Amino acid sequence: MKDSNKQSEQSQDSSQNKLLMPESNYTKFISQESNTNSLNQQDDLQNLERREICKANSQLSESFEMQFEGYQIKDLLQKFDNLQKNNISKNIIKAFFNYLLNIKQNDLLTDFVLKDTSINQALKMTKNYFKSYNFNNKSLHKLVNHPKFGKAFEYYLTFEAEIWLAESKVQQKETHLIYIDFLKLICSNSDYAAYLVTYKKNKKCKYDNKI
Repeated sequence: MKDSNKQSEQSQDSSQNKLLMPESNYTKFISQESNTNSLNQQDDLQNLERREICKANSQLSESFEMQFEGYQIKDLLQKFDNLQKNNISKNIIKAFFNYLLNIKQNDLLTDFVLKDTSINQALKMTKNYFKSYNFNNKSLHKLVNHPKFGKAFEYYLTFEAEIWLAESKVQQKETHLIYIDFLKLICSNSDYAAYLVTYKKNKKCKYDNKI
């Protein structure tokens, strides 16, 4: 019975202590609990946002053929077919690899393309791939379908290429823009790679993406 009374008294003392706790300390205590809950909610929100971004990116390629920034695919293919292409592809590919290797300005290479590789090794592998690139349509097709660099190339074309183009000193910006849009199209659907032209024994022909 005495123990019961003692526990009751302790409980009352504890309640009184809570009531007598300085307001500032109590506020801090409540604030800490609130901040912890807030951080957990923020983590949940960030995870949800990441999932939504991944979902949106996966849907991007699927819907790309249906909405092509101001003109239909048929018009784009016609414009691409009529281009005097010259060094346009070369300019875009060089800009892509320069962007990829510029790890001080972006982390696409180290956090996405070769995320399980050391920085030095990732740079070395990328430089070697770039050196081996032949700047022809066969190499372009291999780049688009590359298991590591292919998606990075699509990302660059979608989000960075137009920024590069606007800031660059290249001539024929409109022509470059058409080429960029075409490259985005073949990234989303490799069937359109047939519109790339290759040369065999001085004979001009449509590119066979099964080569």
